[in-house]
Amino acid sequence: MCAIATNKPPETIKTTLTACLVGMPNAGKTTLMNALTGSNFHTANYPGVTVSLSEGKSKSSFGEQINIIDLPGVNSPFSPSQEEELSCQVLTGKHDLVKPEAFILVVDASQIERHLKFASFAARQGKPFVIALTMMDLLERIGQSLDTQKLAQALKIPVIPIDPRTGEGARELIQTLHEIISQPIKQNSLQSLSDEPITAYNVIRKLLIDYNVITKTDPQAKRLEDRLTSWIDGFVLHKFFGFPIFFIILSLLFASIFWLAQPFMDGIDNGFKWLSDNTLQLLGNGIFVKFLAEGVIQGVGAVAVFFPQIVILFFLMTLLEDSGYLARGAALVDRPLSFLGLHGRSFVPMLSGFACAIPAVMATRAIPSKRERLLTIWILPLMSCSARLPVYALLLAALFPAESAWKAGFALTGIYFASLLISSSIAGLVSRLAYRRRSLSLLAMELPAYRVPQWKPIAYLTWSRSAAYLKKAGGPIVVISAILWLLANFGLGSQQVTPTNIASSASKPALIVKSELDNSFAAQIGKTLEPLLLPMGVDWRVGVGLISAFAAREVFVSTMAIVFHVPGEDEATQQQGLLEQMRSATISNTAKPVFTTASIIGLIIYFFFSLQCLSTVAVVRRETNSWSIALVQLLFYTVLGYLLAVSVVQGLKATGAA
Repeated sequence: MCAIATNKPPETIKTTLTACLVGMPNAGKTTLMNALTGSNFHTANYPGVTVSLSEGKSKSSFGEQINIIDLPGVNSPFSPSQEEELSCQVLTGKHDLVKPEAFILVVDASQIERHLKFASFAARQGKPFVIALTMMDLLERIGQSLDTQKLAQALKIPVIPIDPRTGEGARELIQTLHEIISQPIKQNSLQSLSDEPITAYNVIRKLLIDYNVITKTDPQAKRLEDRLTSWIDGFVLHKFFGFPIFFIILSLLFASIFWLAQPFMDGIDNGFKWLSDNTLQLLGNGIFVKFLAEGVIQGVGAVAVFFPQIVILFFLMTLLEDSGYLARGAALVDRPLSFLGLHGRSFVPMLSGFACAIPAVMATRAIPSKRERLLTIWILPLMSCSARLPVYALLLAALFPAESAWKAGFALTGIYFASLLISSSIAGLVSRLAYRRRSLSLLAMELPAYRVPQWKPIAYLTWSRSAAYLKKAGGPIVVISAILWLLANFGLGSQQVTPTNIASSASKPALIVKSELDNSFAAQIGKTLEPLLLPMGVDWRVGVGLISAFAAREVFVSTMAIVFHVPGEDEATQQQGLLEQMRSATISNTAKPVFTTASIIGLIIYFFFSLQCLSTVAVVRRETNSWSIALVQLLFYTVLGYLLAVSVVQGLKATGAA
């Protein structure tokens, strides 16, 4: 059995047969997986690869259960992406863990010649397999009908028509799979197909004609023309209307991420605050209880509060993918992105980056070229993710008075547009400096027929992808939040200046004691870094906020409220008090204000460029399998943000615009 690494002895691992779903993209494999397993499957990362695989057992009502693994779709075995490479390894028997006994080859009936060409690659691997023929309903659109019995006779392979969305044919597919596994492997017509595409297509076409597999139900219909798809593509791929429609759809997607998520975010935030407060009330104010309530529970809350945005993003992205539009978006932007050294598929991760860089980095797996994949990962930290939004809101509110809120709105819009422009410019620059040896990379992808989305598979995929994000990103953020709480609440005993310490100065203080923030380890780190912060126009208190932001950027706001001793029972009162404290704050031992026009702009620039997200660093390391890339990216953007912030602050001061 194909399984995740385990300590069980080999004889206890293999209990049932394993079959892999294989085929080309958009053939309906994932929907078929849902029909065969009844949604009873999970996503697994196999050791040694970064691609997630869906694995589950067939329904017990279909008979003896079979382990089923859904492999990524393969356009071509000769120039695969990272996902396609994994599928090819499994197909050719070169993968260490995934060792199936049979294949379920998913073939799109409306694209049968091209899909059967790929089927020949699977047929030569010496494994029994059955063809699951999907998209039979689309044949009506193109005025055709297909006889599955004649197709099975022509190919000498079992062919089962199936509708993955309703599950019709699923039972027969599993039963046929049991039959072919128990029988000797037979010769079939696909094994001898040539690798040369035109020759292979001619052989397949001759087989289909000789056995009269396909007949036209509408003599006036053009061959393989989907009228509905062609009509919609006439608008969304139009040379004049295509891009405006594309940007309208993206604008609606961005707006939905913020508008739809806000009530859920508020509910989660209030829920974790209630849990933290009640933990303190029920268990007391001991050190461990405070650590649990403020360090752990609030640390989990810092992750969970943005989970609704991630869920909505994945839902909308899956919806666009299932409907067939996402492939059109990649085709539209491929040409402009190619001038910058990127790939058409890069637009999906860049789009995801506006919500969170973590799923965006994971989305780069679909980019076939390693060079373009790494280049896309390199610029993703510049996308203005949702975690930056609270920081920008605070700094812009401090920069513009309340009566000029419209200016803050325009400034925020400018920040988001700037993230696209600057990231594109850096991509073009890096592609010419660091990746000058550019291999030929073309956008080869199928534009699937438009279909009505199926809500159950979309909901399951959305939850599966969102849960994977939460598992990968949640742990590091919670750990770092807990560490920062300890740093902010404890300090060296010798550094504490309190009436108690003064009265008992004769006794030697404890090495580490509970401390106010001003005398904590975090404050000591901030004061140590203060010489680096003064050129940015800020002092150690802002430095504490910048340090805490490495756990999660949005933590900067709450840290500022702590270091400036801002009370407040609700968010609005606390933010207003924080703004007042920021406007009156001065640098230690001077009368110079901390938050000036120059220093606020400098902080915005710093947050714009710096990679203050250690979870992103961890995911980049995982996806690239390289600590050097992850650490160089962290240092590059952090140093770049600091240098640009210092340059702007000093430049504004020199011109008197501070």
